[in-house]
Amino acid sequence: MTLNPDRIGDLVVRMQGDFLDAPTLTLRLPDAERRFRVDRITCEAVLGALVDSQVLARTRDGAYVRFFPRLAHAA
Repeated sequence: MTLNPDRIGDLVVRMQGDFLDAPTLTLRLPDAERRFRVDRITCEAVLGALVDSQVLARTRDGAYVRFFPRLAHAA
């Protein structure tokens, strides 16, 4: 499936929104492909962009989760 820039932007907002609305949401790539109804390459690219922008994090076992930054403790 080829997406135009507007549809990609909509997809980014939708994916980000799902993770922000459900902070405990955990998705592996195949689950995300089904949930968002996109092909693997598109899904991986958008999830990767959300990881790069620190909206999401990727777990050691490859799942995507909402990113929660660690707070630095004052000394």
